[in-house]
Parts: sequence; C-alpha cells; structure tokens
Amino acid sequence: MNDKNFVAALAKAQKYQKMFTSAEQIPDSDLPDTLDFRNIDGYDFTSHFRDQGHCGSCYTISFTQVMEARLKLKYGKQPPQVSPQQLMTCNYMNEGCDGGWPHFNVFLAENGHVVSEECAPYMSKTKGDSCKNYETCKPIAKVQKSYLVGGGWGATSEKKMMKEILRNGPINGDFQAPSMFSIYKEGIFREKGLLKLQ
Repeated sequence: MNDKNFVAALAKAQKYQKMFTSAEQIPDSDLPDTLDFRNIDGYDFTSHFRDQGHCGSCYTISFTQVMEARLKLKYGKQPPQVSPQQLMTCNYMNEGCDGGWPHFNVFLAENGHVVSEECAPYMSKTKGDSCKNYETCKPIAKVQKSYLVGGGWGATSEKKMMKEILRNGPINGDFQAPSMFSIYKEGIFREKGLLKLQ
C-alpha cells in the first residue's frame, strides 16, 4: 500500500465503486471499450488461476476465484485463497465433483462462511471426504448480499453484466456443456457440433 504506483492503479480499478453506489447507475456512455482487471497499469486484481483436475468442480472453482478477485479489488490487498474443497464437501445443495451451480455456493457463503485453502486444501475429489474435516477451520470471508445481475434468472444483458464487472469485479456465469464439449479443441462450438474455421 506504500507503493505510489499501486495506489494509483487501485484508485483506477476502484473508480466506479467510488463514483456509484450500484452498477445500474453507471451510464452506458461510461462503459469502456476494454477492461482487463489482470492488468491495471501493471497490477493484477484477479485471483490465482486453479486447475480443477479430474473433478466436475468448475462451478466451485469459478466461484472461489470470483470471490477472491472481488475481495482483492474491494480491499486492495491479496486475500487468502478461498477453499473450493470445503464448499464442495459441505454444500449439500451441490453434487461435489459431479457438478453443481455457483449460486448454491453463494447461498452457503452468504448464510455461513468460507474457509481458507490452507485449512481445507483442494483434493480434486469429494468421495471419502466429510464436512466434519473442516469444522475447526476459521471463517475468512462471507458474502454480504447475493443477487442475480439484472434482478432475476435470464433478466440480464451484456450492458448490465459489463456495468457489474466495471463496478464490482468479475462475475460468475455458467452454461450447460453437452458431453460433446469434452472433445473440444478449437473452432466455434455450436449446439449441433463444431464449426471449423477456415
């Protein structure tokens, strides 16, 4: 925080948090052509990239990375890594390595808390794991208020998402990947298969 360059970059990254009390207040004319929280004047305001391994945990990995990036952006310092393992093992609303929904993790983090990766290390599996294994882990953060961008399921738009990212940082988005997606390497993926670019 004593680095003048970092302080200037943080002020730039937090500009819309300071100017507006909500993302909806940002005028369309204020939307920049580009924004990359990975490089604001040389500083990265995103989270450490993680490999989910052979576990269908993308819904939790993405949630923890979004949470870490938002904490970093809000407080201007590196937060502890949030544990995906604790969320996958303890959140009965999801299916561990068999998939789930990020918004169910939000409900748990809003009504409970999250713990550190240090206390609950990621194992790329949930079979044989128990929530009891993490009962002594101290809370490191919680979600103050959850919401869907746009106010309801399917009620968002590109501009609403852009404004949310601009003011508050990365957001969670998901899609249902068909089994054919597992063979994807390149090209445009469509509902009926792959379209190879020439």
